[in-house]
Amino acid sequence: MPKFLDHHAKMPQMPPEHMAQMKTNVQGKKADKFGVTPLNVIMGTNGEAWCLSEAPNAEAVIKAHEAVGAKLSRSDIVEVNTLA
Repeated sequence: MPKFLDHHAKMPQMPPEHMAQMKTNVQGKKADKFGVTPLNVIMGTNGEAWCLSEAPNAEAVIKAHEAVGAKLSRSDIVEVNTLA
């Protein structure tokens, strides 16, 4: 399954329960209804964030983010290879 890294220049404000759910989703590594499996979320101290996921394609990543209120453009996503 392809892996994608996406970038959020400024993460939207999210309630603590939403952040807790994101952590649970990453730890559970279960695919959502778009076929996107979250692998990790990296939060910068400056408000930036990066999400690493497995997905069928970049469009699935966009749809998964839109479903939780974190919009992305195609230019914010790159397909990547990881060592592990």
